[in-house]
Amino acid sequence: MERNIILYICRFMTNHCTMRQEFKIDEIDRKILDILQARADIPNNALADQVGLTPGPCLRRVKRLRQSGIIRRFTIEMNPEVLGYQICAFVEITLHQHTRQVSSRFMRSIRNKKEILSCHMVAGDCDFILRVQARNLAEYRKLIWEDLHSIEGVERIHSIIVLDTLKDHSSPGV
Repeated sequence: MERNIILYICRFMTNHCTMRQEFKIDEIDRKILDILQARADIPNNALADQVGLTPGPCLRRVKRLRQSGIIRRFTIEMNPEVLGYQICAFVEITLHQHTRQVSSRFMRSIRNKKEILSCHMVAGDCDFILRVQARNLAEYRKLIWEDLHSIEGVERIHSIIVLDTLKDHSSPGV
């Protein structure tokens, strides 16, 4: 059974999504994607065996999925607690004005902060939602009070501390 998947590329920290192209995937493509999401480091021979292909056609499918933009990158997932990061939080940011200049200044200011793992421009009660990690409360306090509050244009900051993570996936799957 073949489904059409419409790909949207949401540019990091922009206020719009653009339709890229329509791309058809079949059951074998879905199996490849499911396996790679669980284990991106699987050798091509093992992946081919699991989806019922020989290595050549399997590798061509993976390359096609990459070229289409469905697979953006292969990466590892680190355990933040083992690395010493004890605090995970979502931080809602409200800007005092909704102008391109104010939002651009905010985005430039946070782009290289290692504690900020993701930034989403949103519609609703705030303008941005950040996912942040810190080693301890002192590091978290510094991020909030010294770094984020000092950015010109930030009107309000609201923190939500994560007590436990029950589900955490980077993409919805197919």
